[in-house]
Amino acid sequence: MNGLEKIKLIIFDVDGTLAETDDYFVEKGTVLAGKVLPFIKRSTIEKPVRAIVMAGETGLHLCYRLLDMIGLDGVLHRFHSRMSVGNEYKYREVEGMSAMLEELSRNYQIGIITSGGRKSTDAFIEKFGIADKISCVISAEDCRFIKPHPMPILTMAARAGVPAANCLMVGDTVFDILCAKRAGALSAAVKTGFDSLRFLRLFHADIELDSVSDLPEVLSRSRSEMADSMDKPKDLV
Repeated sequence: MNGLEKIKLIIFDVDGTLAETDDYFVEKGTVLAGKVLPFIKRSTIEKPVRAIVMAGETGLHLCYRLLDMIGLDGVLHRFHSRMSVGNEYKYREVEGMSAMLEELSRNYQIGIITSGGRKSTDAFIEKFGIADKISCVISAEDCRFIKPHPMPILTMAARAGVPAANCLMVGDTVFDILCAKRAGALSAAVKTGFDSLRFLRLFHADIELDSVSDLPEVLSRSRSEMADSMDKPKDLV
């Protein structure tokens, strides 16, 4: 058993996990770089742009965490909302996200914990019509500390009436994994987000996912393995 059979509440990060924010910034950065360097092929430009975007996101989150520790993170909440929301939420959903939430919500409580602001989080939920799938949301404005502090998960677990040990935090950065570990929850690292797989593996998430759309199959397999083990006769002494 890997502990997945005890999960009652699944908590998702947004940026890079449910929403394709990394691809959005890579696309914008590649277009801009192409205008400055029109003699270089787009395929050649995209790789270094992606590396810069990924490294920049980790650095930004570290800065965010430092400001959060001293209570000065409000300016970043507003910046995040401006970046994410114009006339509507800007980013695409990760492929299969809506169907994945639909399937999981039949068997689990679903929550969202994000270091983004409430405005952008609400806009994300509204754009993709998933409000009926989400039982609890904690944005950076709803909790004193953000990830990797354990408070967001502990707060959500208390609201949901579920022990932290029965929660699974799903995210694409090491901050998501650390938040889960410090709260005593399980963690799932998504390979398609901001932090590289090599970096994520340094923090030993309980499971790895190529995409969040793979999560229902992983959990279904875990439940099947548990059922099989319970059906097996005990060895006679």
